[in-house]
Amino acid sequence: MTNKIGFYGLLIFFHLNYTAIGQTISKKILEIKSKEVVQVSVDRLGNFFIVSTGLVKKIDANGKVTASLKQKNITILEPWYHPAIFIYDQKKNSCLYFDRNFENEKEIKVNSAWAIEPSLACPSNDNKIWLFDQADASVKKVNPLTNEVLIEFILDTTQFKTAPSFTFLREYQSMIFLLDKYSGILVLNSIGKQIKKIDKNGISNFGFFGEYLYYLDDPAIKFLHLVTEEAFEVKVEGNNKFALVSDERILLVNQKNKLSIFEFRPE
Repeated sequence: MTNKIGFYGLLIFFHLNYTAIGQTISKKILEIKSKEVVQVSVDRLGNFFIVSTGLVKKIDANGKVTASLKQKNITILEPWYHPAIFIYDQKKNSCLYFDRNFENEKEIKVNSAWAIEPSLACPSNDNKIWLFDQADASVKKVNPLTNEVLIEFILDTTQFKTAPSFTFLREYQSMIFLLDKYSGILVLNSIGKQIKKIDKNGISNFGFFGEYLYYLDDPAIKFLHLVTEEAFEVKVEGNNKFALVSDERILLVNQKNKLSIFEFRPE
């Protein structure tokens, strides 16, 4: 049964005071020149995924390429739910699943009954699929095995001063995160109630470090605790467009597509 919710609730904007923590980004391990990097991601084991036009490289914590995939039209790459690597291809409305070496491909086509304009898709932790339907600004959770829409809610787009352009969708700890490149990150619970909004223009990617959400606000990576709202930042070398954090490493991609991997020892 579909749970359909239109949410027009109170917005919470966070203008946080961040505390810099020292000596947590240390030795630079590796520096690599890459083709133009258009997307990055990291899995639970600390492997980094670098997406350039038509190619994905999986690299370990020391920068060694351990697997690669030639693939066009990658809208979202999500390797978090081990052992599958998820790729959404918006042009083909296809959800692709690979093993950890980009082998044994499985494809699930987005059913037109699920969404009119499915611009974004990501996996859920219970092997379902979340979709963002650009046609009506709705978010839907679907079961691809039964073709059932399990949850559906509509975003309140009147909150945006500029028409939103959502570029990323992710589930984490039973919350839904939507990235609008103009206004920041929306955080919603699993039935569509908006919990908070991180108000920041131009965020290119975000990720999670335990209980913290992080994003690049060059020349720093900012961390926000998802429950307590405790915040801190780690200063990094400037002029970056992407940042990834694992338990032991920080990866930066600068505007010239140079990849730098640093040791990371959080206190």
